[in-house]
Amino acid sequence: MKISCLSETITVIELTAQEMTDYDFSFEHSDYSSAHTRRVLWSIIDEASKIIGREVEVTEGLEIDFLPDKSGGCMMIISQGSGQDDSLLYQNEETVLEGDSADDFLDFAKAALSSAEKRDSSFYSLPRRWRMILSPGGESIVRLAGEYGLRLLSEPLSAESTREGYCCVIPSDALEILGGFATK
Repeated sequence: MKISCLSETITVIELTAQEMTDYDFSFEHSDYSSAHTRRVLWSIIDEASKIIGREVEVTEGLEIDFLPDKSGGCMMIISQGSGQDDSLLYQNEETVLEGDSADDFLDFAKAALSSAEKRDSSFYSLPRRWRMILSPGGESIVRLAGEYGLRLLSEPLSAESTREGYCCVIPSDALEILGGFATK
């Protein structure tokens, strides 16, 4: 279980396929009205609270989103109601996505081309590791990226360290360029 606290109201929990099996949890059979699903979700939230050393507060307005990955695991995004419009990504910050396969980025870019959300992007590489930096914007395109096995990097200096340490393959319009390759 990997846990990232993106803000005081947003916690991201990444579960592997084995952890999904251990919790006896699957997307196909999940139903928020079932006692089993609620019990599993509370168990995951309790375990996450122990790991991060503070209580993941559950208040009115709690939202839990799931983004499955290709390996059978998932990313669980817990947004706690705060009375303000919190989003997974702040509107004024760059987003950095990371993946182990350029093919995952090709598939993601193809799907992103049909999205209503348009963002500037650049694409970087190291041996067996790829990153994309997206300009500030909404979170729907990032949620889409999770469906293609791409990870959101939440470290504050991810964009700068990518620009400094990775080889720039496509300096701008990477989503359009990669999406164009994927459709050919």
